[in-house]
Amino acid sequence: MTTTPAGWYPDPYGSPLLRWWDGTQWTDATHAPEQEAGAPPQPQSQPQPQTQPQFQTQPQFQTQPQFQQAQSQQTQFQQPGGAWGPPNHTAQLPTPDFGAPRRQTPVWPWIVGGVAAVVVLALAIGGAVILLHDRAVPVVARPEITATAPQLDQTVPPQPEPQQSTPPLPQLPQPSGDRIQDPATGLSYAYPGDEWQVPESKNVNDPSDPRMPLWTSGCQMTSQANYDGRGGDWVGSVYTAEVPQLFPYSGPQSFGQLSQTLLLAYDPLFYGIQHERKVLRNEATTVSGKQGWVIEFEMDFTKVAEANGLKWKKEKGAIVLVDRGQNARPAMLYISVPDNLDQSVIKRVQDSLQSQ
Repeated sequence: MTTTPAGWYPDPYGSPLLRWWDGTQWTDATHAPEQEAGAPPQPQSQPQPQTQPQFQTQPQFQTQPQFQQAQSQQTQFQQPGGAWGPPNHTAQLPTPDFGAPRRQTPVWPWIVGGVAAVVVLALAIGGAVILLHDRAVPVVARPEITATAPQLDQTVPPQPEPQQSTPPLPQLPQPSGDRIQDPATGLSYAYPGDEWQVPESKNVNDPSDPRMPLWTSGCQMTSQANYDGRGGDWVGSVYTAEVPQLFPYSGPQSFGQLSQTLLLAYDPLFYGIQHERKVLRNEATTVSGKQGWVIEFEMDFTKVAEANGLKWKKEKGAIVLVDRGQNARPAMLYISVPDNLDQSVIKRVQDSLQSQ
Protein backbone atom coordinates (compact mmCIF):
# COMPACT_ATOMS: atom_id res chain seq x y z
CA MET A 1 0.00 0.00 0.00
CA THR A 2 1.11 3.62 -0.43
CA THR A 3 2.43 5.71 2.43
CA THR A 4 0.08 8.22 4.05
CA PRO A 5 1.77 11.60 4.49
CA ALA A 6 2.24 13.19 7.90
CA GLY A 7 -0.63 15.38 9.01
CA TRP A 8 -3.61 15.96 11.33
CA TYR A 9 -6.33 13.32 11.18
CA PRO A 10 -9.44 12.46 13.25
CA ASP A 11 -8.39 10.53 16.33
CA PRO A 12 -8.84 6.77 15.55
CA TYR A 13 -9.28 6.14 19.30
CA GLY A 14 -12.66 7.84 19.54
CA SER A 15 -11.90 11.33 20.95
CA PRO A 16 -13.31 14.45 19.21
CA LEU A 17 -9.75 15.79 18.66
CA LEU A 18 -7.36 15.58 15.72
CA ARG A 19 -4.22 13.50 16.22
CA TRP A 20 -0.83 13.92 14.44
CA TRP A 21 0.27 11.12 12.10
CA ASP A 22 4.06 11.47 11.52
CA GLY A 23 4.08 9.34 8.38
CA THR A 24 4.81 6.07 10.13
CA GLN A 25 2.81 6.04 13.39
CA TRP A 26 0.37 7.95 15.59
CA THR A 27 1.83 10.44 18.07
CA ASP A 28 0.61 11.96 21.37
CA ALA A 29 0.07 15.35 19.74
CA THR A 30 -3.61 16.40 19.49
CA HIS A 31 -5.61 19.60 18.98
CA ALA A 32 -9.23 20.66 18.60
CA PRO A 33 -10.59 20.62 15.00
CA GLU A 34 -11.57 24.31 15.16
CA GLN A 35 -8.05 25.47 16.12
CA GLU A 36 -5.33 26.08 13.57
CA ALA A 37 -2.27 23.96 14.16
CA GLY A 38 0.95 23.33 12.29
CA ALA A 39 3.18 20.35 12.60
CA PRO A 40 3.80 19.41 16.26
CA PRO A 41 7.30 19.84 17.66
CA GLN A 42 9.44 16.84 16.92
CA PRO A 43 11.17 15.02 19.78
CA GLN A 44 14.91 15.83 19.99
CA SER A 45 15.79 12.17 19.75
CA GLN A 46 14.10 12.02 16.34
CA PRO A 47 15.86 13.65 13.35
CA GLN A 48 14.00 16.47 11.69
CA PRO A 49 12.94 15.76 8.11
CA GLN A 50 14.70 18.01 5.61
CA THR A 51 11.82 18.20 3.21
CA GLN A 52 8.15 17.41 3.40
CA PRO A 53 7.11 14.19 1.65
CA GLN A 54 5.87 14.62 -1.90
CA PHE A 55 2.87 12.69 -3.13
CA GLN A 56 0.97 12.67 -6.35
CA THR A 57 -2.14 10.70 -5.51
CA GLN A 58 -4.76 10.80 -2.79
CA PRO A 59 -3.77 8.58 0.19
CA GLN A 60 -4.84 4.96 -0.24
CA PHE A 61 -5.55 2.70 2.69
CA GLN A 62 -6.44 -0.93 3.18
CA THR A 63 -9.68 -0.01 4.91
CA GLN A 64 -11.43 3.32 4.63
CA PRO A 65 -13.96 3.96 7.46
CA GLN A 66 -15.92 7.11 6.76
CA PHE A 67 -16.10 9.88 9.38
CA GLN A 68 -18.39 12.90 9.56
CA GLN A 69 -16.63 16.03 8.32
CA ALA A 70 -17.24 19.53 9.62
CA GLN A 71 -18.34 21.27 6.42
CA SER A 72 -17.78 19.02 3.36
CA GLN A 73 -17.79 15.34 2.43
CA GLN A 74 -14.95 15.89 -0.12
CA THR A 75 -11.32 16.00 1.07
CA GLN A 76 -9.46 18.90 -0.57
CA PHE A 77 -5.70 19.09 -1.04
CA GLN A 78 -3.20 21.75 -2.06
CA GLN A 79 -0.09 21.02 -4.06
CA PRO A 80 2.47 18.64 -2.53
CA GLY A 81 4.06 20.22 0.48
CA GLY A 82 0.92 22.30 1.30
CA ALA A 83 -1.65 21.99 4.16
CA TRP A 84 -4.79 19.77 4.16
CA GLY A 85 -7.83 21.48 2.63
CA PRO A 86 -9.61 24.61 3.92
CA PRO A 87 -9.64 25.41 7.67
CA ASN A 88 -11.56 23.01 9.97
CA HIS A 89 -11.78 20.30 7.31
CA THR A 90 -10.42 16.86 8.06
CA ALA A 91 -9.00 14.30 5.69
CA GLN A 92 -9.73 10.62 5.52
CA LEU A 93 -8.44 8.87 8.61
CA PRO A 94 -5.33 6.60 8.37
CA THR A 95 -6.31 3.19 9.65
CA PRO A 96 -4.98 1.87 12.99
CA ASP A 97 -2.71 -0.49 11.00
CA PHE A 98 -0.18 2.35 10.97
CA GLY A 99 0.63 1.76 14.63
CA ALA A 100 -0.47 2.76 18.11
CA PRO A 101 0.19 6.17 19.72
CA ARG A 102 3.27 6.43 21.80
CA ARG A 103 1.58 6.55 25.16
CA GLN A 104 0.73 4.17 27.93
CA THR A 105 -2.93 3.69 28.67
CA PRO A 106 -3.63 4.32 32.38
CA VAL A 107 -5.09 1.40 34.34
CA TRP A 108 -7.57 3.33 36.49
CA PRO A 109 -10.27 3.74 33.71
CA TRP A 110 -10.47 -0.04 33.50
CA ILE A 111 -10.90 -0.29 37.27
CA VAL A 112 -13.63 2.40 37.30
CA GLY A 113 -15.31 0.79 34.30
CA GLY A 114 -15.28 -2.60 36.01
CA VAL A 115 -16.83 -1.18 39.18
CA ALA A 116 -19.49 0.62 37.13
CA ALA A 117 -20.29 -2.60 35.26
CA VAL A 118 -20.71 -4.46 38.56
CA VAL A 119 -23.04 -1.71 39.88
CA VAL A 120 -25.12 -1.74 36.66
CA LEU A 121 -25.35 -5.54 36.79
CA ALA A 122 -26.46 -5.41 40.45
CA LEU A 123 -29.13 -2.81 39.65
CA ALA A 124 -30.37 -4.87 36.70
CA ILE A 125 -30.64 -8.01 38.86
CA GLY A 126 -32.38 -6.03 41.61
CA GLY A 127 -34.85 -4.57 39.10
CA ALA A 128 -35.58 -8.05 37.73
CA VAL A 129 -36.19 -9.36 41.25
CA ILE A 130 -38.57 -6.47 42.01
CA LEU A 131 -40.38 -6.98 38.71
CA LEU A 132 -40.78 -10.70 39.30
CA HIS A 133 -41.86 -10.10 42.88
CA ASP A 134 -44.66 -7.79 41.67
CA ARG A 135 -46.01 -10.38 39.26
CA ALA A 136 -48.62 -12.87 40.38
CA VAL A 137 -47.01 -16.34 40.20
CA PRO A 138 -48.73 -19.66 40.60
CA VAL A 139 -48.30 -21.18 44.06
CA VAL A 140 -46.86 -24.68 43.84
CA ALA A 141 -47.94 -27.07 46.58
CA ARG A 142 -45.07 -27.98 48.90
CA PRO A 143 -44.74 -31.02 51.11
CA GLU A 144 -45.66 -30.40 54.70
CA ILE A 145 -42.78 -29.16 56.83
CA THR A 146 -42.80 -29.49 60.59
CA ALA A 147 -40.86 -26.61 62.13
CA THR A 148 -41.12 -24.35 65.11
CA ALA A 149 -39.74 -21.30 63.33
CA PRO A 150 -41.94 -19.47 60.77
CA GLN A 151 -41.21 -20.31 57.14
CA LEU A 152 -40.02 -17.06 55.56
CA ASP A 153 -39.34 -18.37 52.06
CA GLN A 154 -42.98 -19.02 51.18
CA THR A 155 -44.35 -16.74 48.46
CA VAL A 156 -47.68 -15.13 49.31
CA PRO A 157 -49.69 -14.48 46.15
CA PRO A 158 -51.07 -10.94 45.79
CA GLN A 159 -54.66 -10.53 46.83
CA PRO A 160 -57.03 -9.66 43.95
CA GLU A 161 -58.47 -6.18 44.08
CA PRO A 162 -62.14 -6.11 45.02
CA GLN A 163 -64.29 -5.63 41.95
CA GLN A 164 -66.98 -3.01 41.94
CA SER A 165 -70.31 -4.70 41.61
CA THR A 166 -72.44 -3.64 38.65
CA PRO A 167 -76.04 -2.89 39.58
CA PRO A 168 -78.43 -5.45 38.10
CA LEU A 169 -80.28 -4.39 34.98
CA PRO A 170 -83.94 -3.52 35.52
CA GLN A 171 -86.43 -6.19 34.57
CA LEU A 172 -88.70 -4.82 31.84
CA PRO A 173 -92.34 -5.04 32.97
CA GLN A 174 -94.81 -7.21 31.09
CA PRO A 175 -98.05 -5.62 29.87
CA SER A 176 -100.86 -5.44 32.37
CA GLY A 177 -104.16 -5.61 30.54
CA ASP A 178 -103.76 -3.39 27.51
CA ARG A 179 -101.08 -1.10 29.02
CA ILE A 180 -97.44 -1.16 30.02
CA GLN A 181 -96.52 0.58 33.29
CA ASP A 182 -92.96 1.87 33.89
CA PRO A 183 -92.49 2.42 37.64
CA ALA A 184 -88.99 3.89 37.11
CA THR A 185 -90.13 6.90 35.04
CA GLY A 186 -93.81 7.01 36.03
CA LEU A 187 -94.84 6.71 32.36
CA SER A 188 -97.47 4.32 31.04
CA TYR A 189 -98.78 3.72 27.50
CA ALA A 190 -100.97 1.43 25.42
CA TYR A 191 -99.60 -2.02 24.62
CA PRO A 192 -99.42 -2.20 20.79
CA GLY A 193 -100.61 -5.83 20.57
CA ASP A 194 -99.65 -9.45 20.97
CA GLU A 195 -97.23 -9.33 18.02
CA TRP A 196 -95.06 -7.03 20.12
CA GLN A 197 -92.80 -8.79 22.62
CA VAL A 198 -91.07 -7.54 25.76
CA PRO A 199 -87.34 -8.38 25.33
CA GLU A 200 -84.84 -9.31 28.02
CA SER A 201 -83.19 -6.27 29.54
CA LYS A 202 -79.65 -7.52 28.79
CA ASN A 203 -80.44 -7.66 25.08
CA VAL A 204 -81.40 -3.99 24.78
CA ASN A 205 -79.38 -2.23 27.51
CA ASP A 206 -75.69 -1.32 27.43
CA PRO A 207 -74.63 0.29 30.75
CA SER A 208 -71.07 0.81 29.46
CA ASP A 209 -72.18 3.45 26.91
CA PRO A 210 -73.12 6.73 28.66
CA ARG A 211 -75.05 7.88 25.59
CA MET A 212 -77.46 5.00 25.76
CA PRO A 213 -80.62 5.24 27.85
CA LEU A 214 -81.21 2.58 30.47
CA TRP A 215 -84.52 1.32 29.13
CA THR A 216 -86.91 0.56 32.00
CA SER A 217 -89.86 -0.58 29.91
CA GLY A 218 -90.47 -1.49 26.31
CA CYS A 219 -91.54 -3.88 23.59
CA GLN A 220 -90.55 -4.56 20.01
CA MET A 221 -91.65 -6.33 16.84
CA THR A 222 -89.48 -7.83 14.10
CA SER A 223 -89.53 -5.97 10.80
CA GLN A 224 -86.97 -8.20 9.00
CA ALA A 225 -84.99 -11.05 10.54
CA ASN A 226 -81.33 -11.40 9.50
CA TYR A 227 -81.60 -8.31 7.31
CA ASP A 228 -77.81 -7.96 7.10
CA GLY A 229 -76.97 -11.64 6.48
CA ARG A 230 -75.09 -11.78 9.78
CA GLY A 231 -77.93 -12.54 12.15
CA GLY A 232 -79.09 -8.97 12.76
CA ASP A 233 -82.80 -8.27 13.09
CA TRP A 234 -84.49 -4.98 12.15
CA VAL A 235 -87.31 -4.16 14.58
CA GLY A 236 -89.99 -1.68 15.44
CA SER A 237 -89.51 -0.24 18.96
CA VAL A 238 -91.45 1.32 21.85
CA TYR A 239 -89.31 2.10 24.93
CA THR A 240 -89.19 4.43 27.94
CA ALA A 241 -86.25 5.60 30.05
CA GLU A 242 -84.83 8.50 32.01
CA VAL A 243 -82.75 10.87 29.84
CA PRO A 244 -79.06 9.94 30.41
CA GLN A 245 -76.92 12.21 32.58
CA LEU A 246 -74.61 12.83 29.62
CA PHE A 247 -77.12 15.23 28.04
CA PRO A 248 -77.40 18.68 29.70
CA TYR A 249 -80.81 19.56 31.11
CA SER A 250 -81.80 22.80 32.85
CA GLY A 251 -85.57 22.42 33.02
CA PRO A 252 -88.54 22.26 30.65
CA GLN A 253 -87.40 25.46 28.95
CA SER A 254 -84.51 23.47 27.42
CA PHE A 255 -86.72 20.70 26.00
CA GLY A 256 -86.51 22.02 22.42
CA GLN A 257 -82.72 21.88 22.33
CA LEU A 258 -82.58 18.61 24.25
CA SER A 259 -84.94 16.81 21.86
CA GLN A 260 -82.83 17.77 18.85
CA THR A 261 -79.63 16.74 20.63
CA LEU A 262 -81.10 13.32 21.43
CA LEU A 263 -82.24 12.81 17.84
CA LEU A 264 -78.80 13.67 16.46
CA ALA A 265 -77.12 11.37 19.00
CA TYR A 266 -79.39 8.37 18.43
CA ASP A 267 -79.63 8.63 14.66
CA PRO A 268 -76.25 6.87 13.97
CA LEU A 269 -76.71 4.52 16.96
CA PHE A 270 -80.18 3.23 16.09
CA TYR A 271 -80.16 3.62 12.27
CA GLY A 272 -76.74 2.42 11.10
CA ILE A 273 -77.75 2.01 7.45
CA GLN A 274 -77.32 4.91 5.02
CA HIS A 275 -80.46 7.03 4.99
CA GLU A 276 -81.90 10.53 4.85
CA ARG A 277 -83.60 12.16 7.86
CA LYS A 278 -86.54 14.54 7.91
CA VAL A 279 -88.10 16.24 10.97
CA LEU A 280 -91.89 16.17 10.71
CA ARG A 281 -92.86 17.83 14.01
CA ASN A 282 -90.94 19.63 16.75
CA GLU A 283 -93.04 21.39 19.39
CA ALA A 284 -94.09 21.63 23.03
CA THR A 285 -96.80 19.37 24.39
CA THR A 286 -98.31 18.26 27.70
CA VAL A 287 -98.55 14.78 29.24
CA SER A 288 -101.01 14.37 32.12
CA GLY A 289 -100.79 18.13 32.69
CA LYS A 290 -96.98 18.10 32.83
CA GLN A 291 -94.77 20.06 30.48
CA GLY A 292 -93.32 18.03 27.65
CA TRP A 293 -91.92 18.13 24.13
CA VAL A 294 -92.32 15.96 21.04
CA ILE A 295 -90.08 15.65 17.99
CA GLU A 296 -91.31 13.40 15.17
CA PHE A 297 -89.05 12.27 12.31
CA GLU A 298 -88.86 10.08 9.22
CA MET A 299 -85.84 8.04 8.08
CA ASP A 300 -85.68 7.25 4.34
CA PHE A 301 -83.79 4.03 3.44
CA THR A 302 -85.20 3.71 -0.09
CA LYS A 303 -81.86 3.62 -1.99
CA VAL A 304 -80.28 1.02 0.25
CA ALA A 305 -83.49 -0.99 0.51
CA GLU A 306 -83.87 -1.31 -3.28
CA ALA A 307 -80.20 -2.18 -3.74
CA ASN A 308 -80.17 -4.81 -0.98
CA GLY A 309 -83.68 -6.25 -1.01
CA LEU A 310 -84.74 -4.87 2.36
CA LYS A 311 -88.40 -5.30 3.34
CA TRP A 312 -88.86 -1.69 4.43
CA LYS A 313 -88.02 1.60 2.75
CA LYS A 314 -88.96 4.25 5.32
CA GLU A 315 -89.34 4.44 9.08
CA LYS A 316 -91.21 6.95 11.22
CA GLY A 317 -90.61 7.68 14.87
CA ALA A 318 -90.91 10.13 17.75
CA ILE A 319 -89.15 11.18 20.95
CA VAL A 320 -91.41 12.53 23.70
CA LEU A 321 -89.92 14.28 26.76
CA VAL A 322 -91.87 14.71 30.02
CA ASP A 323 -90.91 16.90 32.98
CA ARG A 324 -90.68 15.05 36.31
CA GLY A 325 -90.27 18.04 38.59
CA GLN A 326 -87.33 19.76 40.21
CA ASN A 327 -84.09 17.79 40.78
CA ALA A 328 -85.27 14.95 38.52
CA ARG A 329 -84.15 14.01 35.03
CA PRO A 330 -86.94 14.12 32.42
CA ALA A 331 -88.64 10.93 31.26
CA MET A 332 -88.40 9.91 27.61
CA LEU A 333 -90.64 7.85 25.33
CA TYR A 334 -88.97 6.56 22.13
CA ILE A 335 -91.05 5.08 19.28
CA SER A 336 -89.82 3.96 15.85
CA VAL A 337 -91.76 1.80 13.36
CA PRO A 338 -90.72 0.76 9.78
CA ASP A 339 -93.28 1.03 6.97
CA ASN A 340 -93.65 -2.74 6.59
CA LEU A 341 -95.27 -2.75 10.06
CA ASP A 342 -98.39 -0.94 11.27
CA GLN A 343 -97.19 2.67 11.70
CA SER A 344 -100.47 3.71 13.31
CA VAL A 345 -98.88 2.38 16.51
CA ILE A 346 -96.91 5.65 16.74
CA LYS A 347 -100.03 7.79 17.14
CA ARG A 348 -101.83 5.30 19.38
CA VAL A 349 -98.94 5.08 21.83
CA GLN A 350 -98.41 8.86 21.88
CA ASP A 351 -102.09 9.56 22.45
CA SER A 352 -102.21 7.02 25.29
CA LEU A 353 -99.10 8.29 27.09
CA GLN A 354 -99.64 9.18 30.74
CA SER A 355 -97.36 10.32 33.57
CA GLN A 356 -97.86 9.81 37.28
